[in-house]
Amino acid sequence: MPFDKVIQSISSLREEISGEFDVLLKEMSARFGMKPDPDEIFRPLPEPQGLSISLMQALEARRSERSFSNEPLSDQDLSNILFAADGINRKNGRRTTPSALDWQDTEIYVLKANGIWRWVPERRGLIFCAREDIRGRTCYAQPTVARAPVQLVYVSNRSKTRSTFTDLAEKVFTKISRDVWTEEKIDEMRVRATHINAGAKIEAVYLAAAAMDMACVSRTGFPTDELERLLHLTEDETIVACQSLGYRPKSILDHIR
Repeated sequence: MPFDKVIQSISSLREEISGEFDVLLKEMSARFGMKPDPDEIFRPLPEPQGLSISLMQALEARRSERSFSNEPLSDQDLSNILFAADGINRKNGRRTTPSALDWQDTEIYVLKANGIWRWVPERRGLIFCAREDIRGRTCYAQPTVARAPVQLVYVSNRSKTRSTFTDLAEKVFTKISRDVWTEEKIDEMRVRATHINAGAKIEAVYLAAAAMDMACVSRTGFPTDELERLLHLTEDETIVACQSLGYRPKSILDHIR
């Protein structure tokens, strides 16, 4: 392809991504009812860095840990984690973790002491949503877990599972399969797939955390209705899981605020 055509393609892609980002920005502002400073509403994160540990070593080091230091995560470490969970690793926009029929239905909210943020893989950064610290609402009666500097909330957007390609694939399945494919059965399959999609991201975070010598734990027990209200989720969106993340405490006093 001639160089000028390449430049045109890149410019077109940038315009497309920029347009999608503007739509998302307006949606988040409308949901949370806030209009913060335009210079502060988006926080870019640094390029992810390579990790000097093998996959086998990361698998051996993977643990569920519930003790965390109060030290905030650096932008670099957070970037590495989010790239592992849902980063773009190809020019066609595909991700580091798999997604059924390329739905990309899992959205990641990042809860920190300074507020609620949402991961935007296309821009490798975070959209600011609200100044509330709601990390403590991601678990039941687990104070050490609630103190983690970062809580990741995995939200499945079911509207993204409905597409022309998905409908076509389901029609093909009904033709070639001997089973009777009812709407209930198809919906059950979609839900199962969205849980697998989120699970792949959770495990990727576990492995990245192990590689960076960080503590990490996931769970499905939390006050669902309250958390969905605080995140202003729509009827099509549901929380699949939460995951706490942070540095390991250096001493017993490291837990104390």
